[in-house]
Amino acid sequence: MEFEKYIDNYTIKEKLHRMFWNIFSYIFFKPFNLPIFKKWRILMLKLWGSKIGKGSVVHSSAKIWAPWNLEMGQRTCIGPHTIIYNPGKIILGNKVTISQYSYLCTATHNYESKLHTLYWKEIKINDYAWVAARAFVGPGVTIGEGAIVGATASVYKDVEAWTVVGGNPAQFIKKRILK
Repeated sequence: MEFEKYIDNYTIKEKLHRMFWNIFSYIFFKPFNLPIFKKWRILMLKLWGSKIGKGSVVHSSAKIWAPWNLEMGQRTCIGPHTIIYNPGKIILGNKVTISQYSYLCTATHNYESKLHTLYWKEIKINDYAWVAARAFVGPGVTIGEGAIVGATASVYKDVEAWTVVGGNPAQFIKKRILK
């Protein structure tokens, strides 16, 4: 089978924007890892186009691919060593927790095309949801209000509100009932 030349979806402007963000983040974001700098980190993300609600926290070790494609509600947390790969938009509601080493990925490739074209789909994680440690959330996924994605789960389809899912691929475990 013969493949055609790969087509790059990113413009020079987008590539430069990313390059400048990477340089900027290594100087003005990542070194400020103490808790006293949490407002500073939020300010730096907002300068680069993030929309972030009051009381939210982003740890300095989080890798955010494109802050201009990140929206966070109030009192939401992106934990240590998370990867926010967001060429497409990621929207996190209020009181959402993205735990350590989790991976939110909005992009994939069209494996049915000879061009293997990169494309992206929005991820939306609704209020009170929790993505536990080392979980993966794929392109186009919506996680319902109050849902829990268990540790190390891989989510490729939408998760219903107030449910707990786990495994690879993530499967329904039980309803989440608050007491």
